[in-house]
Amino acid sequence: MEQKGPLNIYEAVERMREISASGGTFALKFRKWDRQRHHGGDVAVLKLARLRRKASDERIENSSHKVFLTDTATGRAIVCWMCLIVEFNGRRVSF
Repeated sequence: MEQKGPLNIYEAVERMREISASGGTFALKFRKWDRQRHHGGDVAVLKLARLRRKASDERIENSSHKVFLTDTATGRAIVCWMCLIVEFNGRRVSF
């Protein structure tokens, strides 16, 4: 029986990995990072997301705190901060 409460962010990312490894997609809702105001901005919704290879911290600063995605509906590469993920497959995410 699946739990209905919020998912821990690390559990959500692990499920993203499992789904992506099997060739599936997942839904994700996250707040965009507003660089000028230094806080979360508008909410972005991806209905058909898949994880892609993570960059190293040497190439992209703080990459271990980010999730690297592909929006399979558009083919766009997207990066979001883990702490700004709001919802994964319809379940709230807590940090």
